[in-house]
Amino acid sequence: MKEIERVKASVVKGKIPPVYLWHGEDHYLRQEAYEVLKSFYLQTDPSGSGIERVSAKSVVPGDICELANSMSFFANRLVVVEEVTYFQDGQTADLEPILEYLTNPNPSTCLLFLADNVHKGRKLYKALDRAGEILEFRSPKRPQDWLEWLQDEVKLRGKTMSRQTVAQFIEWAGHNTGVLNRELDKLEIYIGDRKTITADDFKAVTIQTIEATVFQLLDAVAKRSAKEAITALHEVLRKEHPLKVLTLLVRQVRLLLGCNALRERGGSVSEAPSALGISPFEAQKLWQQSLHLSTEKLTRGLQECLKTDLALKTSGGDPGLLLEVMIVKFCE
Repeated sequence: MKEIERVKASVVKGKIPPVYLWHGEDHYLRQEAYEVLKSFYLQTDPSGSGIERVSAKSVVPGDICELANSMSFFANRLVVVEEVTYFQDGQTADLEPILEYLTNPNPSTCLLFLADNVHKGRKLYKALDRAGEILEFRSPKRPQDWLEWLQDEVKLRGKTMSRQTVAQFIEWAGHNTGVLNRELDKLEIYIGDRKTITADDFKAVTIQTIEATVFQLLDAVAKRSAKEAITALHEVLRKEHPLKVLTLLVRQVRLLLGCNALRERGGSVSEAPSALGISPFEAQKLWQQSLHLSTEKLTRGLQECLKTDLALKTSGGDPGLLLEVMIVKFCE
């Protein structure tokens, strides 16, 4: 991602900002960037003694500033502040020491703040932006972004993967940059000197996500293919407890109902992520699937889910059989 490239460029030039704020939900990409930044300090001090990590939940802002101002035998220091909650509503820490520090940060120290969520209108955010650099680490959002990101990762390993195979791999392995990178590392070893990664390769090495199998199951339901749906159900049950499988099915059915409701009142797929609390990629898939499942059918399906949930918890019957009966009713 471009954020990592910006960190790499700073390291190559030897010009590290005195203050960084890294935020966003993608912890994997953030960790990758941290490894790049850390390499700069390990060049002059292989022991890593010039690098210090603390938690904002256990160290007060005044002490953090003292750490940043501390002198070291080595020329450069990196102070990493994790679990930063200074931007959340209701935070009570006294931020004045940090605001004062940001007016004249120690040039020999890089003070790195790590936060999941930030409010860009806060005084601290604006002060950090003036004093240093702010980077947002977030997963790709649109289907096109995911495809481009994964193709770039494949190229970095000296391999190739067709666009169709890339799309299939993402569907198979899920939308998590860390998981996809680990699976690509495994595939790189698996295919050896061969350049092209095929669908057969990732199916042999990578375990299909539960969510992907549930999606296939509901696709079969939409086609009224009980045989395909039962096959998909057995695949899911090999990986998860029946109650977890039922929970995933209920979630999927509710999201599909949400798509139908949104469409009925004139809404579009672009509104689905915020309205349903899902990613744009998942919204695209659900929106298309909901076109083939009526609100009436989904409502009946949700009722069957609730009946099956009660039976699983009270009847003592075979869980797999109860779920099979439910799926067959879905397909009727």
